[in-house]
Amino acid sequence: MTLLLALIGHLVGDYLLQNDWMALNKKKSSIPCAVHCLLWATSVCLFASWGWIPWLVLLVVHFVQDRTQIIAWWMKFNRQEKFMQPPLGPWSIIVVDNVWHVVQVWAVWKFLVIQ
Repeated sequence: MTLLLALIGHLVGDYLLQNDWMALNKKKSSIPCAVHCLLWATSVCLFASWGWIPWLVLLVVHFVQDRTQIIAWWMKFNRQEKFMQPPLGPWSIIVVDNVWHVVQVWAVWKFLVIQ
């Protein structure tokens, strides 16, 4: 049940709490990215009632993913360059980005939360 609540927290943090300033500037500047990641990790952990260690791990991995071009790198590495282009892109990039966020939430739940 906490995993489902964490996934709801992911959706709230990534879509309901992220404003234009964060979304448009998180790849360009660390401050909007950090604010977004703080809100996102807090949302995930509040929904799931997780402690500060899962919060910190999620904060760091979300920052790395959102601040860098690691999703584009992954898609190129995985030979998905045409998948990134219109008409499938940019939605394909958004989906791949979210799948990685869900995998990160699952990994934190699996390895840090449930014992």
